[in-house]
Amino acid sequence: MQKHKSRAKGFALFLGMMLMASGLLAQQRNISGTVKDVSGEPIIGASVLVKGTNSGVITNIDGEYNLSVPGSATTLTVRYVGKTPKDVAITGNVIHVVLEDDQKVLDEVVVIGYGTARRRDLTGSVTSIQGKTIAQIPVTGTAQAMAGRMAGVQVTSTDGSPDAEILVRVRGGGSITGDNSPLYIVDGFPASNINDISPSDIQSIDVLKDASSTAIYGSQGANGVVIVTTKQAQGGKTKVSYNGFVQTKRLSKRLEVLDPFEYALLNYEYGALGGEDGIKSYEKTFGVFEDIDLYKYMRAHDWQQDMFGSDVVSQQQNISLTGGTDKTKFSLSSTFNKDGGLMTGNDYTRFTTNFKLDHELYKNLKATFNLRLGDTKVNGSGSSGGLYKIRTTQAVTSPAVKGLSEMIVVDPALMTEDEYEQWQRSNMSLTEQAQQYWKRRNDRTFNFIGGLDWKIIKSLVYRIEGGYEYGFGEVKNYWGENTTNASYVDGKPLVDWTKTNSNKLRLANTLTYMQTFAGDHSINVLAGQELISNTANNTYIYATGYSPDLTPEKIFANLALGGASKDIRSTVSIPNNLLSFFGRAVYNYKERYLLSATFRADGSSRFAPGNQWGYFPSVAAAWRIVEEPFMKNTKDWISNLKLRYSYGEAGNNKIGGGQFQKMYSIQSTKTYGLGDIQNNYWATSNTQLPNKDLRWETSVTQNIGLDFGFFDEKLSGTFELYQNTNKDLLLEIPIVAPGYRTTFRNIGQTTNKGIELSLNSVFAQRKNFSLYGNFNIGFNKSNVDKLADGITLQEYASGWAGTDLKGYYDYQVKVGEPVGLIYGWVNDGYYKTTDFTFDPASNKYTLIQGVPSIGMLGGRIGTRPGTAKFKDLSGPNGQPDGVVNDFDRTVIGRTAPKFLGGFGLNGTVYDFDFTMLFNFVYGNQVYNANKIASAQQYRTSNPNMLAFMSQDNRYSYLNNETGEIVYDLETLAQMNEGANAKEYWSPFSFGNAVAVPMSWAIEDGSFLRFQNLTVGYTVPKMLSNRIGMDQLRVYATVNNLWILTRYTGYDPEVSTAVRGSSTSGLTPGVDYSSYPKSLSWTFGLNLTF
Repeated sequence: MQKHKSRAKGFALFLGMMLMASGLLAQQRNISGTVKDVSGEPIIGASVLVKGTNSGVITNIDGEYNLSVPGSATTLTVRYVGKTPKDVAITGNVIHVVLEDDQKVLDEVVVIGYGTARRRDLTGSVTSIQGKTIAQIPVTGTAQAMAGRMAGVQVTSTDGSPDAEILVRVRGGGSITGDNSPLYIVDGFPASNINDISPSDIQSIDVLKDASSTAIYGSQGANGVVIVTTKQAQGGKTKVSYNGFVQTKRLSKRLEVLDPFEYALLNYEYGALGGEDGIKSYEKTFGVFEDIDLYKYMRAHDWQQDMFGSDVVSQQQNISLTGGTDKTKFSLSSTFNKDGGLMTGNDYTRFTTNFKLDHELYKNLKATFNLRLGDTKVNGSGSSGGLYKIRTTQAVTSPAVKGLSEMIVVDPALMTEDEYEQWQRSNMSLTEQAQQYWKRRNDRTFNFIGGLDWKIIKSLVYRIEGGYEYGFGEVKNYWGENTTNASYVDGKPLVDWTKTNSNKLRLANTLTYMQTFAGDHSINVLAGQELISNTANNTYIYATGYSPDLTPEKIFANLALGGASKDIRSTVSIPNNLLSFFGRAVYNYKERYLLSATFRADGSSRFAPGNQWGYFPSVAAAWRIVEEPFMKNTKDWISNLKLRYSYGEAGNNKIGGGQFQKMYSIQSTKTYGLGDIQNNYWATSNTQLPNKDLRWETSVTQNIGLDFGFFDEKLSGTFELYQNTNKDLLLEIPIVAPGYRTTFRNIGQTTNKGIELSLNSVFAQRKNFSLYGNFNIGFNKSNVDKLADGITLQEYASGWAGTDLKGYYDYQVKVGEPVGLIYGWVNDGYYKTTDFTFDPASNKYTLIQGVPSIGMLGGRIGTRPGTAKFKDLSGPNGQPDGVVNDFDRTVIGRTAPKFLGGFGLNGTVYDFDFTMLFNFVYGNQVYNANKIASAQQYRTSNPNMLAFMSQDNRYSYLNNETGEIVYDLETLAQMNEGANAKEYWSPFSFGNAVAVPMSWAIEDGSFLRFQNLTVGYTVPKMLSNRIGMDQLRVYATVNNLWILTRYTGYDPEVSTAVRGSSTSGLTPGVDYSSYPKSLSWTFGLNLTF
């Protein structure tokens, strides 16, 4: 009996264990399957999670997964970047998932000040471009990626040099003498520019345009804010990506010049107009007139090829690495870029590294770290800006042929050393001349950012963020023995060397509270504090008297070798400190009504006590009309309709330091002697009288916007109206004070009004074919409302011709007009024979009564038939007085465009993809100073000229049969007027050191540019996966493919800062010695492992 009981207990125990095991087995089950895209391609690295848990796996190279799930699990969540997340019911042990592309534009996350927001929740004006869009077209600079893509954002390359400054203007800018560039924020850290950010590293660029968006940045946001977010650290499978390309380029446009015969004929006529001495001078160079036909058979020297025909090979290589775990994620990217220039020895090299690390220390505490390094080197001085260097115009005005000297074989043994050196100088190519102006620039930045995010409770997050940036910059200049600079200091090479060190510190604390109440009410409140401090120091060294046998590199390694004067100076900048307190509150009711308000208080060390603090509020409201019940029946075709209004104030503190206090520096000029030793002394360094009453420039913005979308965002866009009033502008005004001529005061005001439209369209989206389009246009009208009391206009000089420029001031800032008014004389053709009486005995011409006279041109021909003529518009009494002089100047051009924008198409056809991008500007005028300098004899001898100055197109005095100058009126009329009327005046109307700002040189700068065309091919994944690659794509791009314009210069997109002008912001649109743009071909490769 006992034995049976024991057996029963054993059986019961065994049965219980079996039931427990089966229960445990029933709690877990294996799910497997694949994750693919809509085209059937496997998705590698997709996350497959049990919904509501962190339990999950990542798909393998074939898109497969195998996951053990609890028996109680009912749903899987599948996610992948760029795809719409999907919840899938667990209905069996094999589940296949297809993810669709994420087209929910309204849920796109936009970076705003100190946070992010869904696009559907925005109340202000924000425009964005995503990194995947930038990646479609290879560009070397971040600012270039913005060109033509954003309504109201004008991106202008000042010229075509590899290191050309890229000007970014948001809604025109409003300051007159201040800096109109926007505030740049890179990963939360303020930056002076975005040149050292590799486009390959960018996740998004968001531009805040109205003050309700920028007021959170207070004194820094008046000109808009450009927020650049680099790619975030990502966990999961480690991925290695490579993006590289090589590029070649050539001059995109050539200017036509006179051929050798026309060139020789031009210079003979000039010599003959100078009489016997002029003819003798001509014959020494070109030979006798009877042999001039020989020049019809001579080959012209191609100076444009000489100057801009360098064999250019550019390249960019980028490698990035991402990966990690759920708790620790990292991203590392390094880019090397070398951009060759059209000029030999002119190139741009940049190396950047960007490292990001995110680590979850605890469940509610997360640490972030970002390291960004940049090293940029520029070789060559280019052709634009500065006082002394080779000029673009020399590629036009250099001799078409060198006359007799080309027919002479030179034997150095028969020359003295001085004679041979002189011969070498006169026969240098433009490339050799450019190398005499040697320049090296190096800029390095080291940026470190760290932060902690503490989730105190579910709805409350505290973040502390600190950053440090160290910048080092140096510029080395060498001027060889054949430069103008050397001629001023004993004819020997000289150098200067500038070194700058800068430091920037930033500390920010923010507290964010987000909560939803009763399902319909949600709030988002931000409070923060920020401290930014900038310091810098500068060292300048100047030395002369070096041996021509020493290379620039050897000189800079041994500066003590200089045998003449030396100058060493150093300065320490005034610290620029900014202390800020700010806040933002956003209220959302039923995803239908949105209200937001921001406030910021900034205290700046740039202003005197009592004026240091500025206060910048903003309010905004939005109504998502599409969410109203009465719109219910329209949702099948209206997917978005939102009306918004905003008002805000932002400031501009981009002024020089020390404007309110006296500054002192050591002076080494006019020193006094003590003990037979020259003694330096302290003296004030301010160029303007300090003003303790200076305060903030303030921008007040009102903005009305309408966001719309149709057919599930197949067509979407934004329409905006805005008005920006910029008040208390800092203007430099003349004063009478001992030791000072000017001072700054807050007295100006400008207004910008505009309309913007952005459109995006999905034309087709199928498995093997897709087509997308975008279009944007912005109209902006600016106006100067007020200058100083009693002053309605101020004049400024572009400086392109220095003191040679007649009138000197060739720009105006005028109340009631936009900035950028070109000021000069109005052309009136040329004087005709009917304007004169002629005395054959003396060969003298006399103007008949009533014909305006002119005496400022200084040309060899004086005033006679064919001399350039200008309109007599006014005089001392405001009425025409019969004399053309300074009283007859007027506004001859306007550089502000009426509208600008861009449009593009991109799509796919099977495994091929393509992108086309166009940009346009309309209504602006360009001041073509190159044309003035290349259509007369300006600062040169025996010049060539632009082709339109050929003899059959210009007024000529030469009898081609006899070689004699014609004087009598009847013959001149037969040669140049009536049926044989010439289009242009004689180029000898102007003296060799005379330049006249004239309406003839003001040209329409409107253009439509085919900016980029890219065609790519992606190898099917089933093939690339076999060789261990996730993606393999090859592509080709043509940049600056085509342009439609009436502008006759190299390129209408130009705004050269000439001759080191400090007021170039007030003298835009000058084209003088601008580095020409290039046409380039790019071939690239994208790999992902």
